[in-house]
Formats: sequence, C-alpha cells, structure tokens
Amino acid sequence: MRYSLLQRYGFKRRIVGLNSWYRSFHEAKARVTTLDPKGLPISYETEIRVGEPHEAYIYIDPGVGRAIKSSIIQQIREGLTRNLEKLSLDFNHKSNYFAYKNLPFPRINIPQDLPRQTSSNISPATLWFSGNWYAITLDGTPDESFERASRDSASELKGALEKLKDH
Repeated sequence: MRYSLLQRYGFKRRIVGLNSWYRSFHEAKARVTTLDPKGLPISYETEIRVGEPHEAYIYIDPGVGRAIKSSIIQQIREGLTRNLEKLSLDFNHKSNYFAYKNLPFPRINIPQDLPRQTSSNISPATLWFSGNWYAITLDGTPDESFERASRDSASELKGALEKLKDH
C-alpha cells in the first residue's frame, strides 16, 4: 500500500545495499537555491533520493553538495575549510528545507517533511561529503548512525586498499 501511494506522487522505489545493511529509497525532485559568483541567488531543480516516510535522510548529487559548500564558504569566509568531511545544517519542518544556520541561502527544498526529533520546527542535520551520492541525515536518528558507520568503514578500509594496490 505504501509503495503504491508513493508511486502515485511520482516516486520510484530503489533498493541499494548488501546483506542486512541496505537502503530503500525513492527518486524525487528538490529545488536547490545557491548563490552565483556575484552573490545573487540562483535556483534549479535536481534529482534526489528520499527514504521511506519514517526515515530521516536524503541523498543528493555530489555536485549539489559541492555547490552548497562553496556558497556557504563564499558567505562566511572564515571558520570553514574546503576539505570538510561533513557540514552541520538545519532542517525546517514547516517549509521542508535544509539550510546552513541562519543563512537564507543555500537551501534545498524537498517535497516532504522528515520525522521530527523534537517538538521544534527545526531539526539539526548533517551533510556528509563522500560517496557516490552525498547524504543529508537528521542528527540523532538511525539514519545518521548508518551514514556515520558507512563512512567510518570506508575511511578505515582506505589504508588497507592502498596497501593492496601496491602488491
């Protein structure tokens, strides 16, 4: 029933993963607003991946993640480095968008609300800068734990993979 309801709204179901660690997601469209080099807002639609209604994550194209990071660095000009592994964001449950602290841009508007972690209209979130698709998860959720574990594993395995290349 839930899948057919999601299909009616244009979502397509996909499953990714190995063994018991897997992600079921649906394709959707998001509206991204960043700043151009002159500091003017520009908006465009992009494809994203969203989880089931009880899950608290989305996946975005790495190009979108880099544009968000660049736009934030352009505005605050200090305190952030270009080689971040993750970035703190906020999710606004009333308007269904992710943004950085009190900056109006960049922002990612998504087509659905995510599960609230508190009674507040704002939930802390994390943008993860690695993988084929960058993840944005709400903090304190199983989805955040999943992303942290997958990225920690990749980081730990990187050294071993480099050693194998040499032999």
